[in-house]
Amino acid sequence: MLHITPYIPKMSVEGLINLIENENLSVKVVKERITKHGDFRKLNNQNSVITINKSNNKYRFLMTLIHEIAHYYTYRDNKFAKPHGSKWKNIFKKITEPFLNINIFPESLLVSLRNHMEDPKSSFSYDSELSKELDKYDDDQSKVLVYLDDLSLNSTFTYRDKKYIKVQKKRKRYLCKCLTNKRNYLFVSHAKVTTL
Repeated sequence: MLHITPYIPKMSVEGLINLIENENLSVKVVKERITKHGDFRKLNNQNSVITINKSNNKYRFLMTLIHEIAHYYTYRDNKFAKPHGSKWKNIFKKITEPFLNINIFPESLLVSLRNHMEDPKSSFSYDSELSKELDKYDDDQSKVLVYLDDLSLNSTFTYRDKKYIKVQKKRKRYLCKCLTNKRNYLFVSHAKVTTL
């Protein structure tokens, strides 16, 4: 448990210890992955492991860890429960509640987290308001990035070294065309991109 203390707010350590100290669960900090912030896996023996991306954003790290601990509890109690079903949501809400206070999170982030926890999604990435609020605490603020939502239609931008054009809004996402392969892709509105 001590190995994760540099990645989480100090006031959350005791609560996390209470959640995992008597469980067959280990937490590993891994290099950043593009497609996910963390995951839970049941190993062949009686143990389970949670991997969390190394991050300088203590709030994103903490919420991702709690999210994955909820998966562990859900699996421990019912191996056939849906990964982001009602049982998981109830457990996630229950174990998150003690952490939702001003001693752990800044007030503006706390408001977004409380809103999110009313009906938690399978990923924070699907909650635009929360994602933008969490982004404020990322360490990569030096990069000149903008949210796709802030660009006008027909604007061009780069994302992961490919050029795109913003075509139209589809509900909560944007349809964008890759200028290299001419394929269409859907982007979340809070995708961080570089303008051309």
